[in-house]
Amino acid sequence: MIWALLLLLVPLLGFLIKPVFFRGNVQVISQSEENLHLYQERCSELKNSDLDESTREALQLELDREFLASADEQQHSDVDVGGKNRWLLALSLFAATLAATFLMYQHWGAANEIRATELLRKSSEAQLSVPEREELLSRLALAASKNPDEIEWDYLRARLLNAEGDFAQAAAVFADILVALPEEAVADRATAMTMLAQAQFFAADQQVETQHYELIQQALQLMPDNRQAMGLAGIFAFELQHYNDAIQHWKNIWLSLPAGQEAAYLEQGIRRAAERLTQQGEAVDLSWLQRPEIKVLVDISVAAKAAAQAQDTVFVLAKAVSGPAMPLAAQRLTVADLPQVITLSDAQAMMPGMNLSSYDQVTLVARVSKSGQPVAQAGDWQVEKTPVSNKEPALIKLVISELVQ
Repeated sequence: MIWALLLLLVPLLGFLIKPVFFRGNVQVISQSEENLHLYQERCSELKNSDLDESTREALQLELDREFLASADEQQHSDVDVGGKNRWLLALSLFAATLAATFLMYQHWGAANEIRATELLRKSSEAQLSVPEREELLSRLALAASKNPDEIEWDYLRARLLNAEGDFAQAAAVFADILVALPEEAVADRATAMTMLAQAQFFAADQQVETQHYELIQQALQLMPDNRQAMGLAGIFAFELQHYNDAIQHWKNIWLSLPAGQEAAYLEQGIRRAAERLTQQGEAVDLSWLQRPEIKVLVDISVAAKAAAQAQDTVFVLAKAVSGPAMPLAAQRLTVADLPQVITLSDAQAMMPGMNLSSYDQVTLVARVSKSGQPVAQAGDWQVEKTPVSNKEPALIKLVISELVQ
């Protein structure tokens, strides 16, 4: 960008220097012409005077000397001003213009933001050096001060301060962001509250205070499905010995997770909170920690098998009876695999929060797909069974026998 500005200054330099070499045919009344006019007037006055001849000749000689002296002085003056001074003036104007352009670009231009963006992009690809991190922080602070309406710069700075371990400063920036956000920006306010509560928690050496929990509860009121807020709320409630609240917060997350390491860690925290309650003499029901499973025997009728090929795809799906159409669990077989017993569980969820644990009643579907696509099309064969409990203990038999018209 700065090179583009310097390139634009080249024609300006030419514009300023041109008068040094090229002077137009402009009629200018110089000091020499004024002196000549005055000399002629005085000569005329002297000629018409009543002085004697010798006096007039003496005065005329004096006038001639004065005129010649002034003409010589003016000639030297014109040479100096016309050459040297015009060069100095042109170069001074160019230097002043260059300096003003650079200073105005630094003040109003986007050089700082461009450099900050470059450093942010680099940080996503590799670890920044200490000087680069310090430069990025200072540039983000400058960008935020120059663009107070663009909260993103402050948000990026606060996240970076958090990552650097400067939690107190990060908390201060998140607090400023929260003040600046309008009330209608619900999602942004919930995120800012969550990040502020987290920064305050770490700034206090991970000692939970009541205001931390209250702040995260406000965030959950704005965004009840915010998983990060729910996790922090569980931690804060546990540290404040609100064990029932901690279990409830963590339960909401656990039910939305498929079986895996994250769910296992969360289950450990839930069981620890339950142990504390048991020690206090309070009974705790953790039966919901047993993940739902449905065992299904999938088979195919004689007519359907005769119309299908051995390599045709068979989809076995569990969908919510009342809810989104996306399957909660799915397994893929071929006609050659049938009959076969399969287990549908949270492990086969297609997206977080959409699993068997989330819905008590489901619809089971087994379908032979001629196209290989899970959506039913004319010519496919299928069977449906509904409603089925997501904790059905008995083996459910599905025989594919119905032609899709």
